[in-house]
Amino acid sequence: MNRYNELKLQVLSLFASTQGEWLGPNEAAERLDFFPTRSAWTYFKRLWSFGLLERRSRGRGTLEYRISELGRARLRWIRSQPLSPRFRGTKPVSDTREGI
Repeated sequence: MNRYNELKLQVLSLFASTQGEWLGPNEAAERLDFFPTRSAWTYFKRLWSFGLLERRSRGRGTLEYRISELGRARLRWIRSQPLSPRFRGTKPVSDTREGI
């Protein structure tokens, strides 16, 4: 698994574990230890543009995201891929499979 899919796995796993609840970028970034927080906003927007996350706004500066059906399918696919050699024998970052 390449490093891009490792990050995608962490992010999509978090959103899948919320059972369809909407998360703000700052809250999600905090849960993921994403630093700087602003980079999480950019990354979530990228996943949204790929169709992996759904996005809504409740007014200025109040974006929220949740995993889409395509995101759930991608998460299943990523989890089916073998780990890279540097991650074999280590505990997965998140093994939440609820909502999948």
